[in-house]
Amino acid sequence: MTSFSKSLARLKLDFYESGVGETIVVTFPSGGVGLVDAHPSQHSHRPNILDIVQGKKLHFVCLTHPHADHGIDLVPVLEKHPNIEEFWYTIFDVPAFIYGAGQAPSFQALNFPSPVREFAARMNQDWGEFFCDLLYAVVDRKIPRHLLRSDSQPKLIDGVEVHCIGPDESTQNGFFSAYHKKLSDPHVKLPDPNALSAILALKFGQAVVLLGADALKANWVNAAKSHRKRGLPKACVLKVPHHGARNSFDFQKNAVTYLDLCLRSPASRAVLFAGDAKHPDSAVYERLRNRAEVFCLSNGLKGKQVNANPLRISIPGARPVSAAPVCNPVVSFEIDENADIVRCAGQSCEACALTV
Repeated sequence: MTSFSKSLARLKLDFYESGVGETIVVTFPSGGVGLVDAHPSQHSHRPNILDIVQGKKLHFVCLTHPHADHGIDLVPVLEKHPNIEEFWYTIFDVPAFIYGAGQAPSFQALNFPSPVREFAARMNQDWGEFFCDLLYAVVDRKIPRHLLRSDSQPKLIDGVEVHCIGPDESTQNGFFSAYHKKLSDPHVKLPDPNALSAILALKFGQAVVLLGADALKANWVNAAKSHRKRGLPKACVLKVPHHGARNSFDFQKNAVTYLDLCLRSPASRAVLFAGDAKHPDSAVYERLRNRAEVFCLSNGLKGKQVNANPLRISIPGARPVSAAPVCNPVVSFEIDENADIVRCAGQSCEACALTV
């Protein structure tokens, strides 16, 4: 295990087991925090989200993309925490406005079909009420908003540069255009919201932490270009995108993947929120194990499959499948400016008897 010089500042990362979702807490060198997504766990391993941030300055609250398994527990923070500097997000407010209009009493009273009504109903299914609750809290409390995309300037927080290397402007504009078309044509197919995932690169001295949200494989081509353009070092810690799903990793020869943005030697630490019984994809997991030291919060490949959701209750915008066994209740690292890493909590997959 690496030891630190007492004189060096440290960046701390806590990845909390969160059922089918994700919770990431970034603690900056002076003690302020950033919250990247949040979802509770039915296992109660993670502390109450308000307890985690209580008494701390919140530099930002970030919803990486509008799926409830990444953001439902951000709502109480945005409603109640007294010291939030900014809310970060990747989606224009248009969808939330349309959804809100669809829930208004006057709109609900209409008894004739219309494209807008159908669209609002679809929004209800895909995005859920949490997204409107979340944005309402932001607007109501006048929390400054910051739209994340790959051409935005990095934020400097306590000596840490927070770069957004995805999504790019064309992806966001494609969503904006699709929503407008949907108003007049209910048959217009909307893009996958996972393509809007914020890909964040936190640079602290020579160290980079890569948080990939649920970014899809096409997102990583442009993210890699942005990574090179900004001259960022390879990542020493990776939050594995999309719970280790196959649609986030391109297996074609010479294809760009998120592993191309990570260190080979020493191997990067890859943190995996698998969450349910269908994740991670076994081929993706094998690639991860070959290239990185993997730490799972939960893993659908581990142990006997247990139906933890017999009623098949689903989360809006998330995966309607049963939960996976818990591997680690929390995985934590501290990193200094020399890219030296100390593991504070959690065991790697080398410590378990999993075979793929």
